[in-house]
Amino acid sequence: MPPASTTLASSTTAPTTAPSPTPRLSSTRINGIADTGTTLLLLPTSVVRAYYQRVSGARYDSSQGGYTFSCSASLPSFSFGVGANTITVPGSFINFAPVDSSGRTCFGGIQDDSGIGFAIFGDVALKAAFVVFNGGTNQLGWATKRL
Repeated sequence: MPPASTTLASSTTAPTTAPSPTPRLSSTRINGIADTGTTLLLLPTSVVRAYYQRVSGARYDSSQGGYTFSCSASLPSFSFGVGANTITVPGSFINFAPVDSSGRTCFGGIQDDSGIGFAIFGDVALKAAFVVFNGGTNQLGWATKRL
């Protein structure tokens, strides 16, 4: 059975300490799949660049193969729309893992989908929502959840 795909809209939102209204999404449409076997959230270059421009000190590190930043950085949340739902991935989920033994530089959970041809919504996105796979109808449902 071919993977189910969906068209998604995305945006980044600033971190907040109190609940905020639903973020306003940009008009960027993203075709992608959800994959429990992929850890990261792989998105188009323009979306990834826009996100990391909001992270102080973030840079593309070719030796790591992706964006890195200080592990102490305060990361903004990332929101995307699926149908009428807006899913928000907290910044803490996007701080994937340290890349050095000192634990000072971390690898981002949002990275570029270059060369793939579609976005992949891996564990970074999946753990921020209730997601239901229906193999019988080849459908995928997303719903918000309190984090």
